Amino acid sequence: MKIRPKYQLITAALIISVVVSIASTVMHSQRKALRAQAMQRLEVVMEGAARVTKESFDSRDRLMAFSYLMFLQKSCPELAFASVSYGGRTNKLGKESEQLLYLERNISRNSGPVRYTVSAYPSASGKPQSSLQVSTAGILLQVSGRAMVNVDTPAEQPGMLVRLGFLRGTIDEDVNRVLVPLMGRTAAIAGFFLTLGLLVNAWVARLLTGPLEALAQAAGLLAAGRMDISVPVPVRSRDELGTLTSSFNSMTGRVNELLQSREDILHTLTHEINTPLSGLKGYLELWQDSKIPQGTANSGEVLGTMMAAVLRMENSLGNALKLFAGEGKQQEGAEVKPLLIDRIFKDALTIYMPIALANGVKVTPLHKNFTASIMAPEEPVRQIVNNLLLNAIKYTPSGGEVSAHIAENYNEVTFHVRNTGPGIPPAHIPLLFTKFYRAGRENEGKTKIPGTGLGLSIVQKAVTSLGGTIWVESQVDKFTLFQVKLPKWKNAAVEDFRRLL
Repeated sequence: MKIRPKYQLITAALIISVVVSIASTVMHSQRKALRAQAMQRLEVVMEGAARVTKESFDSRDRLMAFSYLMFLQKSCPELAFASVSYGGRTNKLGKESEQLLYLERNISRNSGPVRYTVSAYPSASGKPQSSLQVSTAGILLQVSGRAMVNVDTPAEQPGMLVRLGFLRGTIDEDVNRVLVPLMGRTAAIAGFFLTLGLLVNAWVARLLTGPLEALAQAAGLLAAGRMDISVPVPVRSRDELGTLTSSFNSMTGRVNELLQSREDILHTLTHEINTPLSGLKGYLELWQDSKIPQGTANSGEVLGTMMAAVLRMENSLGNALKLFAGEGKQQEGAEVKPLLIDRIFKDALTIYMPIALANGVKVTPLHKNFTASIMAPEEPVRQIVNNLLLNAIKYTPSGGEVSAHIAENYNEVTFHVRNTGPGIPPAHIPLLFTKFYRAGRENEGKTKIPGTGLGLSIVQKAVTSLGGTIWVESQVDKFTLFQVKLPKWKNAAVEDFRRLL
């Protein structure tokens, strides 16, 4: 069973038991109070009957007592039996039964006045000095001589027993007649609070278990291979659920970054190997088509170029890993040295010239006497030049032209690669440096240009790692120009540059 229904069942059972217990206690208390009120009313009836009976016997008018009891039977429907016992005799009204509720009172009769006889004797002087004063406060008797008091107490009169029997069923009906509406109201109130408690329980269960269910679902999707999973952080972001959700999102983000890094490395390795492999393939195709005769003077140069392409692929296996390990930043431990930009351009043109010849593309060489230098790691600079030249040659149609230009001043080196051809629509230019994005496919027609869409992304990372900038100019059906500006002294001081030279 899932945690939410389990939590709801437990808390619902607790809520129901509490509400039912409170309602039962209230109903029991109401019933007890009503029965106490009924018994209090019967006690009042009993006290009235006892008082009238006593007055009746004190005045020796027994008819008064029985008349009052007969009146009570008519005015009090629950009174079914009444009896008065005196001097061994019992007078009854009604019939006794075990189903009756009996109340009794013992009554004592007045036994008459007490007589006091005072005998006073004269004092030695022979003159009585006794006095008697009577007032509302009492009687005051003063005797000067000897006196004797005799008390005459009347004989004790026998007591009376008054017994009343009430119908239990009638009493219960009276209690239930008042209790039923009270029970209905109590049940309605209990039902309201029970419903409210269950609704609050469902809301709290959703509030507490919702993030856990979302985490469980996200973990299942993560286990199934979905790496772009993210769980919304709950409002209570400072409690344990919020901390757990944030940690899970951080974990999935980190896993996604690691997997993306692996994919980047794989695609970059593929691209970096394919780049020199394209030039090597072009030379082999020219050689196969006998466009480069074997045994000629330039065979050694061609073989040297092919060997350079193989070494380039070998170096790319390690250098591409270093590029992505730093996420476009300069790799730690990379060798910074003076580089001749024109030399790097010439090496690249040597590798890709067979591809240009095979495609009928004219490549304008750099000026022979121009040189430009920069202090930087060699691999990122070669990646920039190679990818820009290869892209320009691939996207130039037969009969088109590719050209390169280099300029420098004291602080920076600027070079561009320009090609004629279909150009790039303005809407595609902001997306050119996105991984796997390839602009101009709609202009390719039926001929699909090979590639992975990673070249310009690698170029941008390399330019950024060197502290430079790159921008694009293009006109549809006319030309495309990629221009790169790199600082000359970002990676070393001028004195180091001169010393290394």
